[in-house]
Amino acid sequence: MQKLTIDLLPEEFKQTQIKRSKFYKIQSIGIVVIALTAFLASLLVVLRILQSQKIVQVQSRAKEVETRVSQLTSTQGYLLLLKNRLSTINQYLGIPSRQAQIYNLIGKLIPPSVSISSVAVDKGGEVLILATSSDGGSLDLFINSLLSKDTNEDKVKEINMESLSRGRDGIYRLSFKIKPK
Repeated sequence: MQKLTIDLLPEEFKQTQIKRSKFYKIQSIGIVVIALTAFLASLLVVLRILQSQKIVQVQSRAKEVETRVSQLTSTQGYLLLLKNRLSTINQYLGIPSRQAQIYNLIGKLIPPSVSISSVAVDKGGEVLILATSSDGGSLDLFINSLLSKDTNEDKVKEINMESLSRGRDGIYRLSFKIKPK
């Protein structure tokens, strides 16, 4: 069975109803848009407030760390001063300086036929040696033992020959610099 419908309402009433329903739809959409805009705006304000609080916290932490670092700089100065004093004390307590180590190494490696005329040691441990010998082989042995890592205890960086001469009397005169490591 089919339903029968009878429309007794005038045509003008239908049109006003359609217009009214469109108006209500537009109004409801507008209210939803306004409510959504208000919600997003309030959400942005809340996020901005939270970010501001986090920024303030990070800045306060940065200031705390900065004050700690500035306090540690004075401690660093004291530690450097203490380190320098301890190294000076160690020099006096028997830990040989670089100059003493090089001097002892030369004394240990020099052959009996080589005679040292002069030895000059500067603060950096660089040594200038004037030596004489009647035998060229012993000078060669002395220089090679200074250059060999096995015998020089890894204390010699390089040797610079200043001069080497042989006089009429057959004596070799040698001048060289030793640079320590």
